[in-house]
Amino acid sequence: MKKLCLLLLLIVFSGIAATAKDNPLRLKSGSLSTLKNSGGEIECVIDFSRTKANRKPLEQYITEDYKSDMETFRRYEPEMLQWFMERWDDDIEKGPKATTSDSAPLELRIVVKTLQMGAKTGYGGSSVSGYADFYKRGDTEPFATVEILKMNGTIMGGAVPGFPGLKQVFSDLAEYLCDLIYHSGK
Repeated sequence: MKKLCLLLLLIVFSGIAATAKDNPLRLKSGSLSTLKNSGGEIECVIDFSRTKANRKPLEQYITEDYKSDMETFRRYEPEMLQWFMERWDDDIEKGPKATTSDSAPLELRIVVKTLQMGAKTGYGGSSVSGYADFYKRGDTEPFATVEILKMNGTIMGGAVPGFPGLKQVFSDLAEYLCDLIYHSGK
């Protein structure tokens, strides 16, 4: 009887863990349904201005812990955004297409609160957490906020470290955001 109870608990907890792993995003406020069939364009921005890593400011983490420099990090930022936008455009179907134009009627601001790059030795992968805020142009309050619990950069289930891993993080994030929009109410 004890073995049966233990087995059932193990199955329940592994199911909960799998569900949490499969869905790293949570709609925190508002509604994404207006994006579902809206067409048009949405300006995409990745905001690293408040990012911490290992409880340190981003620059300190990059130089001390990751043994790189902010110049290199800044060089990769356009690629991270490009990977995000390409995946967004592939997955959004009838929703707004990604752009960097500040004249788009909508804005998506990805606020990265925490970041990890994994080890340069290849163990552990890159990940981010934070928020994705959706705005109508000119508004100061988002009409929807999605919480990014922990987005890992993976290829075929394997964690990818470093800058390639961060590019994969944002590609995967676009896929999950589009899926969340697709499954939002009418």
